[in-house]
Amino acid sequence: MKNNFSLLLCVAACLLAACNKLPADLPAAEGSLTVDLSGISATKATTGTSAENTVGNLSLFVFDENGMLDLSHNCSAAEIQNKKAVLRIKTGTKTVYAAANLNASLQEQAFAVCRLSDLEALAYALSDNAPGGLVMRGSKNSVKVTTSSASTTVPLTRGVARVSLSSVKNSLPASYGTVKLERAFLCNVVGNQNLKGDAAPELSLFVNQEATRGHVRSQVIGTGSVEAECQDLTFKTLGESVASGKSQSYTNKFFYGFPNALKTPNNGFNATFTPTATVLMVVATIKGIPYYYPVPLSGGLAANTEYKVDLTLAGLGNTEDDPFARIQKGDLTVSVSVSAWTTGTGISETI
Repeated sequence: MKNNFSLLLCVAACLLAACNKLPADLPAAEGSLTVDLSGISATKATTGTSAENTVGNLSLFVFDENGMLDLSHNCSAAEIQNKKAVLRIKTGTKTVYAAANLNASLQEQAFAVCRLSDLEALAYALSDNAPGGLVMRGSKNSVKVTTSSASTTVPLTRGVARVSLSSVKNSLPASYGTVKLERAFLCNVVGNQNLKGDAAPELSLFVNQEATRGHVRSQVIGTGSVEAECQDLTFKTLGESVASGKSQSYTNKFFYGFPNALKTPNNGFNATFTPTATVLMVVATIKGIPYYYPVPLSGGLAANTEYKVDLTLAGLGNTEDDPFARIQKGDLTVSVSVSAWTTGTGISETI
């Protein structure tokens, strides 16, 4: 999703009597920067929730042509509600940067930086996101602040990808009867990123490694008291029963993870964790036994992109002792539709 911030730059020539960025005895040209926030909730995520578009807090930063900070501003609740913030800024060529839904710690770090490169390198964890407060950022370069009016647009995008479980069909032999859908969760999820979105994945920070807690084979997520990491983002309880030949559709089963360029699927538990493609694991009980169906997102995950998953269960999945074992091709059919978060259209890929 892209939320557009229309930035109206109204500049008047004047002398600066005092400025906290310049020596007091050096006058400088100053302009008025009016930030129109009317676009912060104008576009809804496809079949998603308004919470995914929420801007709970918004920080604005203006950098000069050398990437040095001119001004930082934490928008008040009133400014966000009124969709307008007016700033005083020196004239020149600027980069305007916006960051939304930073928690208190991230905001403190952001307001301590003096360079654009330091702000973009600001590291945060998957757990710093929430379904109702996803970290978003946007920037616009070469903004000319002169003595005449100017305007620009800053696109605001989420740093995570969204995986949507759209449907599960029971195509098992009729003798197996009704299938009970238990839960679904993301595993092998990149757990670190920066505001620019180019941080390399760190091995130790992958979330829900090998579908287990702490990379321990006997602690499969969802068994007993074993909970998923970043549960609000990566885990959903299902609970529906699906008769033979029938399907269960969903409109609200969303999972969130950082970008993962890896495309090789995982095939079995490894003594040492090796990052692979992010996987959506669906668990179903058949004849009283839980079976695991891993859906490798082997096209890779990109930020601010939706991956819509439709499953057809045609055979028994993996058991708890090895949820990632290779499933025979005829036993599981997966269609993954990849699209921009806001459009609902895109490239379809069958695995």
